[in-house]
Amino acid sequence: MSKLSIYVPDSMYDELRRRQLPISQLAQRAFAAALNDDANATWIAQARKRRARPASVSTEDLMDAVEDEFGA
Repeated sequence: MSKLSIYVPDSMYDELRRRQLPISQLAQRAFAAALNDDANATWIAQARKRRARPASVSTEDLMDAVEDEFGA
């Protein structure tokens, strides 16, 4: 496991210690959440770039497309 130094305000560090919270575990959870949020944001941005699909296709439109492509 890699070792990392991070900086937090003194008041935050003091409060974490006072409450006896596991700083390393909290930081790991925060990093995992940030990575997950970034992955979701990337997926959403890519999805928004895709061409929208029609909600439904009418039989008439479909038959017209077939006739245009293959002839009647």
